[in-house]
Amino acid sequence: MVKKNYVAPEIQMPRIRTRRQLNSILSGPSKKGRFATGEEGALTIFALFVFLMLLAATGIAVDVANYERDRVKLQWVLDNAVLAAANLEQTLPPEEVVNAHLAAQGLSEYQSSVAVQEAFQDRTVAAAIGAEYDTKFMRLSGIDSIPLGIGAAANEAAPHTEISLVLDISGSMGSNNRVDLMQAAAKAFITKSLSRNEDPTTGTKADKQTSINVIPFAGQTNPGSTMFEYLGGERFGTTTEEGYFPTWKQDISNVVFWFDTSGDGSPDYSVKIDSFPDNDVDGFDKDDVDTYYYYVKDFAIENSVLTEDAELVGASIKGGKQATEYYSITGDVEASETKFNNVDAELQFNDFHSYYQTIPNNESSCLELSYSDFMTSQLPSGSTEQVPYFVNWDYDETTQNWGWCPDDEMSIKYAQNDEVTLHSFIDNLRLFDGTGTNYSLKYALALLDPSSRDAFAYLSTMGEVPAEFANRPLNWDHEDTSKYIVLMTDGRTSPQVRPADEMEEENGLTELVSRPSEDTTITSSQVTNLQLFKQQCELAKANNVIIYAVAFETSDQAAAEVKSCASSPSHYYEVTGEEIIDSFVSIAGSIQKLRLIQ
Repeated sequence: MVKKNYVAPEIQMPRIRTRRQLNSILSGPSKKGRFATGEEGALTIFALFVFLMLLAATGIAVDVANYERDRVKLQWVLDNAVLAAANLEQTLPPEEVVNAHLAAQGLSEYQSSVAVQEAFQDRTVAAAIGAEYDTKFMRLSGIDSIPLGIGAAANEAAPHTEISLVLDISGSMGSNNRVDLMQAAAKAFITKSLSRNEDPTTGTKADKQTSINVIPFAGQTNPGSTMFEYLGGERFGTTTEEGYFPTWKQDISNVVFWFDTSGDGSPDYSVKIDSFPDNDVDGFDKDDVDTYYYYVKDFAIENSVLTEDAELVGASIKGGKQATEYYSITGDVEASETKFNNVDAELQFNDFHSYYQTIPNNESSCLELSYSDFMTSQLPSGSTEQVPYFVNWDYDETTQNWGWCPDDEMSIKYAQNDEVTLHSFIDNLRLFDGTGTNYSLKYALALLDPSSRDAFAYLSTMGEVPAEFANRPLNWDHEDTSKYIVLMTDGRTSPQVRPADEMEEENGLTELVSRPSEDTTITSSQVTNLQLFKQQCELAKANNVIIYAVAFETSDQAAAEVKSCASSPSHYYEVTGEEIIDSFVSIAGSIQKLRLIQ
């Protein structure tokens, strides 16, 4: 056997260039261990996972946003659809109205269900849409659609409605046929407003009634003789509320009036008014001396039987079987000091009655108002004085009656609901002097203020307010109650002028502008009256009274004043000619309470 030398194979050792490489080789794990613990590529996997999560979340957010967009649009369309369908003036079937709204918005593919509950002046319309929103991204997680359940309901019911209709009957309304157009517009408004009270086909009466106060105004506003007395008004030329003389139980034959001409308090001059008629007379109660005794002195002076410095101290009354009696005004004159059958001057009753009618205090019943009255929304209480009988500017007897204050026949009509009665009242309106817009708005608001309820109850007992409205005005916050003022005027608020002497005979004969300047006094300026007008406007708005204002063929300045009072620009109408009729009809149609209830 031949032995061969063994030669080991050459081993290729790694080429070590640095100590770091050497240490790595000596201490490093095996190949298998290195694979198990290697981190190369882990960040890429995490990033991919996060990306997928963000993509899913973004997709869901897009689906939710699109879903909410479609839901809001459908809700908006359906809300408007049921509001239109519930409108009491809507004559089309409610379902047809709802579907027409959907079609107009390109949503005809959505099917709606409509339910209607209806009674006279009360309609409720409910509608629902059952639809689905098809998802774009959420379907990747198995959600193909999301339900779109949309519902809406609306109700319109004529509420308890209180309206103060304020109409300008100043002299300027006689121009350009304005008064006739105003009358036509007011009657159309009344007819439409009161139509809510009773179903004309069945006679069914609405649960909630509309009442209308009509407030005509010229230089002042006349609350009427009943309200004048209720508010404690005292007529000029008469005595105090307590009175000095009793109402004579029989017809008076004559009255002897006793005067003090020397200033010592004792009667030293007598004037007899003789030949009293048995029948009643116009203007005053002839058997109640309190209603006219102040006029006697002026009448005696007019007939030159008495001087200005004389003071009335008492009167003796004779009539019927009742014994003649003396009544003292001053309280310190004994009957024994008078001589009933020996008088200094004698005048006839018929002459006195004619004189009285030149300065009457019973033609109208306007109260003087104080500044403080305009600071509240309540009935006036600051004064008991009566506005005298006079005219300030040029008088046109063709269209006007004499007076700054409208006659009692043109006084306020309270809480009425009878169309025939109100139409007759409107037809018989006459014009008067001045434009006291602040006075008219004062009464218009006061007649909506709950504090006036006792006055309405009293007027009801006097037959001037229907029994069903004796509890009005209702509370400001009364459920289902709406209060409105509709104001129409053709001019600016005027200053308040008065005759310097309310007992001057010329007040009933000659306009103040045609008399000496000292015959006239100004009680409040135009600027002040405009401020008071605006104060009442703000008080009304503060109590949620809706104010519609109509400027009829007036100046830009007057229109701006009226517009400032309206509840909003959409509540203001500036009209000419027959437009006033359309505006009043439009206002009457707007006085309703349409609301969403779901």
